[in-house]
Amino acid sequence: MVDYRAKRFAEKKTTLPRSKQTPVSTGTREALILAGERLFAEHGINGVSLRQINTDAGQKNSSAAHYHFGSKQALIKAIHSYRLESVNQRRHAWLEKLHVDGKQGDVRAIVETIVHPIVEEIHETEGGSYYIRFLAQVVGHPKIDVSELWSKRIASGLTEVLNLLKAANPEVAETLMGQRFGLMWEQTIHALSDWEQLRVLSSGGEAADLVVFVSNLVDMIAGGLSAPVSDTTRREIDAHQQHRDSQG
Repeated sequence: MVDYRAKRFAEKKTTLPRSKQTPVSTGTREALILAGERLFAEHGINGVSLRQINTDAGQKNSSAAHYHFGSKQALIKAIHSYRLESVNQRRHAWLEKLHVDGKQGDVRAIVETIVHPIVEEIHETEGGSYYIRFLAQVVGHPKIDVSELWSKRIASGLTEVLNLLKAANPEVAETLMGQRFGLMWEQTIHALSDWEQLRVLSSGGEAADLVVFVSNLVDMIAGGLSAPVSDTTRREIDAHQQHRDSQG
């Protein structure tokens, strides 16, 4: 795990974002993925066509994007998988440290394994700024079923995180924890995307700004996940169950 907190962040100037672990001679498919990620991040899902992505990726073959992906939806899934695989590896490294430190029951430490891998991907890879803004566009799009983008193989870290949260909060019903987990995920994505967008618009920011923001975000999420279930919510659960029982 590279310590992003020791860095000063400046906006990347490369036309085509590339992971620092990726060879310069990227193939056509990866070039299209990275170009699509940037354009979707900057102009929204509906504001970009496969033809525009094709041109931005420097492809002379006007049908290259269609040939490799077939549709915009398939390209979106490919971008999501491309990044999530890297984030999943980072998350497993954080989870390994969590177990070594014996903090499996520490909700705040568990939340760090959710947030920090994403922050690392944003600020330790070329184009990471586009990644989080692309992800916010996808999550907020009314016609994209985010559940269809997930793969058990590259989301294994999140599965482990959810199981740890359930074990650390036995007083919260599994259904409620599942809902809280989804709300937490959306909050994390949109909060980091908004922060990154402001950073880009203001031409960069100090590392300390991000450190405080991320730490406060982790505090808020941990508090929400561990919040006591109110009497009001319990009554609503009971009423819902009674309604379901009456419907047979």
